[in-house]
Amino acid sequence: MNKKDLFANLDKMFFPKSVAIVGSTDIPGKWGFLITSNILGNAYKGKVYPVNSTKKNIMGCPVYPDLKDVPDGVDLAFVTIPAKALPETLKTCIAKNIRAVVIISSGFSETGQEGKLLEKEIVDIATQGGITFIGPNTMGIASMHNDLVSVGTPVHPLKGGLGIISQSGNLGTQIIQWSISKNIGLGIYAGTGNEAQLKTNDLLSYFGSRHEVSAIALYIEGISDGKGFMESVKHITKVKPVIALKGGRTSTGSQAVKSHTGSMAGSAEIYNSMFKQTGVIQVDNPSELLYVAGAMSVLPVPKGNRIGIMSLGGGWGVITVDECEMADLKVPSLSEHIIEDLNKWLPSFWNKANPIDLVGEPNPELHIHTLNLLANWDEVDSVIALGTVGQVAFYRTGLENQERIMGKKFSPEIVESVLKARSDVELNFFKEMARLQKETKKPILAVSLAQEDTDFMVNTEHGNVITLPTPEEAVNIIKHMVRYRNYIDSL
Repeated sequence: MNKKDLFANLDKMFFPKSVAIVGSTDIPGKWGFLITSNILGNAYKGKVYPVNSTKKNIMGCPVYPDLKDVPDGVDLAFVTIPAKALPETLKTCIAKNIRAVVIISSGFSETGQEGKLLEKEIVDIATQGGITFIGPNTMGIASMHNDLVSVGTPVHPLKGGLGIISQSGNLGTQIIQWSISKNIGLGIYAGTGNEAQLKTNDLLSYFGSRHEVSAIALYIEGISDGKGFMESVKHITKVKPVIALKGGRTSTGSQAVKSHTGSMAGSAEIYNSMFKQTGVIQVDNPSELLYVAGAMSVLPVPKGNRIGIMSLGGGWGVITVDECEMADLKVPSLSEHIIEDLNKWLPSFWNKANPIDLVGEPNPELHIHTLNLLANWDEVDSVIALGTVGQVAFYRTGLENQERIMGKKFSPEIVESVLKARSDVELNFFKEMARLQKETKKPILAVSLAQEDTDFMVNTEHGNVITLPTPEEAVNIIKHMVRYRNYIDSL
């Protein structure tokens, strides 16, 4: 199948106007239930056709006894029935001109020789009939700009620019859930399953072509066509970042990959070289994959490795400078212009250096003014702001201390008023971060004093900004972005 026809089929898969669910059911826990409830529960706006030979109605939808009985055209079919029924189902798809199929069903190459033969049979049928399918043995797909969520766990992802391709269904859906908790928006998700027909390389090329995806997070255990992977990904990394986590990098992990998917993991050195040559950003664990990819889906890529740092207190600034130096990031000396400016705002004993120690001064205008000075300073390419946000928890605890001292409670109105005032201060800081980030094209990251008070991604009227729980995580994101910039500049 040529690329144009493949992408046309993938448009039907990820942006369908109608879907059929073969094996749909109202029995909780079954795959047909999970897929149907996720599609309906996430308010998919297209037509939904449950297919089940024994039911009349499922979740308020009329049910059809067989796929061939669906009266209208269908863009995408989900299949959750036993493996041996797949050949006939695919033939029905061909007859109904359904060109995109998601095969949830298991029982193929992952089970042994008989399953391998059955898998080959469905690949032959699909290929001859012009069908593109993902799977088998996939945990599903999602396409948030089409309001389509069809994975094996109940989730309500947020809409955004992150694309996720995962060779592990459970890890993929776990990352989706993490993205929700971190307020990271999802563009498109694909769990690749056995990759009997549609490969990771194909999905990479497609995700790279879609404007809904601004960064791609990739979990891989093995690539069967290394040359094809490199050809696909090097075209993508020219225009958008690809962040990869390779499973099976150790000898024991490699054996686990073989038992999990049946694929050969390959040596870590080969993958390291392949990623380096093609500009793929390699990370070491799932949380780093989500943080780096989520950040790069919204942040501008810095033009260089120079960092401006402002800190509520001295210690965090010192730690951040250490982290920057270990990451080959530069922390330039503060300009005389900025020193003279801040002399008017800060006590005479302030450090007059980068990182700027705000010596605990609480004045919100000072923090915003300092942020502006750093963001507009030509000698830095990125900014890290430490401790300005995440103070609501301390205000809350301070009120509790006063209540204990007084022996009585403040009224709920007073507590709400104090906490809202602090929240408003921090929201204004986020807004200024977003405005400056958009205006200067420099990434500006905040590090929160208290993790529970802020989302990883904060949405403002000027765009999205990122806040981290620790300085090292902020530095790590900038480090990866700088390496990506170096790759782009080398082309």
